[in-house]
Amino acid sequence: MSAEDDRRKELLDRLSRADIEVLALAARLAGLDESAPRRTSDYLTHLRAVAASDVKGLVNAEKSYGVSWKLRGGIDTFHMLLRKWERVEKRAAEAVPAREGRPAASPYDVFEHIAADPQTTGLIDDIRDLRRYLMLGEAEHLARAKTGGADSDRGFLAELQPIADQDVATIEEKERAYGDSWRRNGGIGAFMIFARKWDRIKQRVSGEVPAKEGEPGAARDNILEHIAADRRAEPILDDIRDLRRFLLLTEAEMAARGAVAIGAARDDLEA
Repeated sequence: MSAEDDRRKELLDRLSRADIEVLALAARLAGLDESAPRRTSDYLTHLRAVAASDVKGLVNAEKSYGVSWKLRGGIDTFHMLLRKWERVEKRAAEAVPAREGRPAASPYDVFEHIAADPQTTGLIDDIRDLRRYLMLGEAEHLARAKTGGADSDRGFLAELQPIADQDVATIEEKERAYGDSWRRNGGIGAFMIFARKWDRIKQRVSGEVPAKEGEPGAARDNILEHIAADRRAEPILDDIRDLRRFLLLTEAEMAARGAVAIGAARDDLEA
């Protein structure tokens, strides 16, 4: 009998002496028991709070600023998004030294940058703003679909909560399929996922889409027109949703780490 056979016999003997509770525990630890409840990633417990803060913040902002974000149509909306993205990328690209009890941040490490400047005016503020403008873009698109394509005025407000609910549901569904793959390469890997999504959005709106019979066209930089006109299998709206959800995950992750307070943005606090 080989040494391998001896080890196998010893293991089988030990298993035969173990009671059912020990065997069940071993199976769970090894990941073999599919019926066993899986540990929930900490950030998932913060998703609904982050999504709720987005809805509250946007409703409050509308009271103060009205519909200024779409005053000049979809071109205005896109350039609001562009400015926010450029602020996020500029901040993330810089190395930040440790100071006054705060940790350092490496270039493009979004987690480190938020932890290094967790104030409401820090990087988290731009991430929230970008996420919320992306939500507004989809909300206006959905509201226009109910008005025959015309500007919805304040109709977009009714779409915010359903969008937030769908974002959370989709993230939870994808978590079951892919786990926390979005953060496994750290804050740099997470940022590069954002960047690829933004690049796809920017590339799509950089051109024109000619109108066809019964189908709308889209002018350059008019993101609302591009959402309505995109007839691809993976349209621009998919990229908008993906980017928004990754940004939601990021705040939930940093809240789970205790680095940021959900609902601390200025618009969240206004009545």
